[in-house]
Amino acid sequence: MDIAINGYDMDISSISIPVCSCTGTAQQCYRWGCGGWQSACCTTNVSMYPLPMSNKRRGARIAGRKMSQGAFKKVLEKLAAENYDFSNPIDLRTHWARHGTNKFVIIR
Repeated sequence: MDIAINGYDMDISSISIPVCSCTGTAQQCYRWGCGGWQSACCTTNVSMYPLPMSNKRRGARIAGRKMSQGAFKKVLEKLAAENYDFSNPIDLRTHWARHGTNKFVIIR
């Protein structure tokens, strides 16, 4: 899947799966929606792996932080401008939204 990053077409399917290191150990994120990512280890209030079980849905864990494809593209643009080596997994720990709800990430 190609995305234009800073004027260049980039195949994001070749990028390593992003990780989140909020617990001190890098945990792979899950695909979410169309090109987005979801944390396996943190919400806006909790940082632990695995995430605790949900009280509302039996047998399911509470949902981790989410990042849409548009927000992930902005992270890629920022890292590309810093000459990031995309052969290494991207740590999304510092790129999750710092405010608001856990429903969606908006990067401006």
